[in-house]
Amino acid sequence: MTEPLSLSVHHADGPLALLRVEGELDLETAPTLRSRGLELMDAGRRHLVLDLAPVPFCDSSGLNAFINLLRHAGEHDGSLTLAAPPHSLSRLLELTGVGRLIPVHASADEALAAVRAGLGGSAPEPQRESGPDAGRPRD
Repeated sequence: MTEPLSLSVHHADGPLALLRVEGELDLETAPTLRSRGLELMDAGRRHLVLDLAPVPFCDSSGLNAFINLLRHAGEHDGSLTLAAPPHSLSRLLELTGVGRLIPVHASADEALAAVRAGLGGSAPEPQRESGPDAGRPRD
C-alpha cells in the first residue's frame, strides 16, 4: 500500500513557490503532485521548486510528473527545480537522464537561491530618478 502523499507550500514569493513533497511518488500519488504543481503554476507561481527530502520512494510515474511539470513550466516561461532528493531518487534521476533536464540542488535553500538569481532576485533594485528631469538624456 502506498504511503499517503502530503504537499505543502513552504514559500511563495512573486512567481516563485517551494512545494514540499512528503511520501511516496508512484502510480497512485504522482497525479496529485502533478495537479498541485500545475495549480500553483497556473496561479502565477511559474517557477516551482520541489523539496523532495522526505520522499522515500519514486518510480517512473513520479519522474513522469516531474517531466510534465517541466514541460508546463517551459510553455509558460517558468521553471522547475528539484531540491534535496534522497540518494535513491538522485540515483534514479541520474540513471534515467531526468537530472540533466531538470536542475537539481542539494537543499531547498540552495535551490531557492539559484532560482532567485536566475530571476534577477540577487541583484539590487535599480534606483529610479524622480523630478522634472527624470528620464531625460544626460549630456
